[in-house]
Amino acid sequence: MTAMWKERINILHLEDNPDDVELLDIALKKSQLKYDLQSVSTKEVFLKINLDEFDIIISDYNLKSYDGLSAIKHVRSQSPVMPVILLSGTVGEELAADLLRAGANDFVLKSNLKKVPIAIERAMHASSMTREKHRFQKELLEKNLILDTIFDSFEDMIFLKDINGKYLKVNRAFCEFLNLHESEIVGGSELDFFPESIAKKALENDEFVRISGKPISYELEYFHENGKRVVLEVKKTPLVNENSVTGIVAQCSDVTSKKVLLEETIKAKSILSQAEKLTRSGSFEYDVDLDVLICSSNFKHMLKLQIEGDTISFRKFAQLIKSEDRQIFDEGITKAVDSYEEYHHEHRFHINKNNDSMVRNFKVVLKPDYKDEKGVRFYGTLVDVTAEHESQIKLMERQEFDRKELARELHDNLGQKMNAISMFVSKISDQYPDNQDMDKVKDLAHESIDDLGYLINNISSKQIEEHSLNYAIGKLIEYMPDEISVDSNYDLSEEDISPFVKSQVYRVIQETLNNVAKYSEATKVQMNLKRDGGLLSLNIEDDGKGFAVEDVLNGNGLQNITHRVRRVNGLINIDSKVGDGTRVTVKMPIN
Repeated sequence: MTAMWKERINILHLEDNPDDVELLDIALKKSQLKYDLQSVSTKEVFLKINLDEFDIIISDYNLKSYDGLSAIKHVRSQSPVMPVILLSGTVGEELAADLLRAGANDFVLKSNLKKVPIAIERAMHASSMTREKHRFQKELLEKNLILDTIFDSFEDMIFLKDINGKYLKVNRAFCEFLNLHESEIVGGSELDFFPESIAKKALENDEFVRISGKPISYELEYFHENGKRVVLEVKKTPLVNENSVTGIVAQCSDVTSKKVLLEETIKAKSILSQAEKLTRSGSFEYDVDLDVLICSSNFKHMLKLQIEGDTISFRKFAQLIKSEDRQIFDEGITKAVDSYEEYHHEHRFHINKNNDSMVRNFKVVLKPDYKDEKGVRFYGTLVDVTAEHESQIKLMERQEFDRKELARELHDNLGQKMNAISMFVSKISDQYPDNQDMDKVKDLAHESIDDLGYLINNISSKQIEEHSLNYAIGKLIEYMPDEISVDSNYDLSEEDISPFVKSQVYRVIQETLNNVAKYSEATKVQMNLKRDGGLLSLNIEDDGKGFAVEDVLNGNGLQNITHRVRRVNGLINIDSKVGDGTRVTVKMPIN
C-alpha cells in the first residue's frame, strides 16, 4: 500500500504484553509508514506522559491495571483531536459503539494487525480534518469577534442585509437607536421598524444597489412617534461575490443635531447678511498668528474682493487702504494687537469696480476675543461711512464758508463803523485834552477794534488763503496771553497739503491753544508741527493743571478737535492727568 503520511509519525503504544508490542512493530514495518514507536505498560506511566509529544495513541483494550475505555477518556481530557486506535482480541457491536462514542477513532482485532497501518492513516486523516475544522472554527470565531468589535465600535449605525433586504447583522448603535435587542432585529426589514414612507424609500435604494452593483448615499427625514424630528444619512454598498451582489452593507448616521445646527448656521448667516446689507457693513475674524482675516460675504462684496473662499491675508487687506492712511492704520492696529485692546478708526480704501478705482470711506472696528486664552483672535466690522463722511466734509466746508462770510461782514460793516467811531472819538478827545472821560471812551474804542480783529481772525481762516498755514499759526500764537510762554516749531513745506487739511490743522491748533489759555492755568506751551512724508505730526504740550480725560472727553472743545482729526482720517491722542499738564498728539495725512 502507499502511505499518505510522508512525515515521521510518533506512536505511543499502551500495551502490557511485550509479544503484542513486537507483533505491532512487525505489522507496521511491513507498511510504508515512517514512524517512531514508544510503548508503556502501566497506567501510572501512561498518565504521566506528555501526550503532545505524540501524533497517535494505540491502546490495548484489556490491560491488567487499566482498560482502553479509561485510556480514551484520559486522552480526550487532554486533547479532543488526538487520534486513538484500540486493539482487542474480540469486540462486540455494542462495545464498539461505546468505544466510538467515547472518542475512539477506530478499533482493530489483534488477529488482523495488518489493518493497523490503514487504520492509522484513516485516523490521522480524520484527526487532521478535525484539527482543520477546529482551526477554521476558531478563526471564524475570532473573525466574528473582530467583526462584532468593529461593528460595535462605530458610533454610526452599521447593518448587514441579505439579497432580500433582511437584516443579517446589526451593531450596538443600531440596536440602541431602535431600542431593541439584536435578536429582535435580525430577520426583519425596514418595514418592521420604520414608517412606511421611509421603509419604501430604503427598499427602493436596496433595489438600486442590487441591480446596479453600485453604492448609493441618501438622506432620510421623518418624525418619530414622540414627535421628535429625525434626520438620517445613509450609505449603502453592495457585497459582491463572483460578480453577483449577495448582500448590502450600510452605514447610517443620525445627523439630526448636525442638520439642525447647519440650518441654524445658514439662518444666522442669512440674518447676518441681511443685517450687514442694511447697515452697509461687513464682519470678519482676525487671527493674529496666521495673519489672516476670515470674512463675511458682504465684507468681500463691499471691498469687491475677487477671492475663492472666505479668507484673505491681513497684508492684502491693508494694501487696499489708501497709501496716505496706511501708516496710521499700521500703527493703530499694531498698538491694538500688542495691547489686546479695541481699535476704532475711519480709513479710505481703494475699491476696484469694473476696472475703475474709486475711494470709499470705511470705519474699521476691531475688538479682542477675551475668551481666547492665546490672545490672538479679534473680531471686527467694516462699515461704509462714505456718505456720512462726504456729508460731514460738506458741512465743515459750509461752516468755513459761513465763517468767512461772517468775518467779511464784521470787517466790512462793523469794522468800518468801529474805525469811524475811533476816528471821531480821537478828534473830539484832541479838542478836550484834559477830559478823562473822553480818554476812557477813546481807549475803549481802540480795545473794541482790537477785539473785533481777534474775533475776525478767530472765525476765519483767510490768513491761510491770503498768506500760508505757517503765517496763520504764527498769528494764533501772537494772540496767546502774555503770561503763557509758547515755544513752537512749525516751519512746513505746504505746496501739496490739501486746503481742507490745512484748515483742519489750523482749527485743531486754534481749539487746543484756546483751551490752554482758558482752562489750563499753564505758564509754558511746547508746540511742534512737522511733516513726515505724507503725514503731518502735531504735538502740543502744556505744564498746566491737567484734567481727567474720561471726565471731559465729551466736552465740546475736545469733541470738536477729535471730530476734525477723524474727518481727515487722522489719529489723535489726548493724554492728561490732574496736576500733570496735557499732551495732545495728532497724526493726519496731508491730503
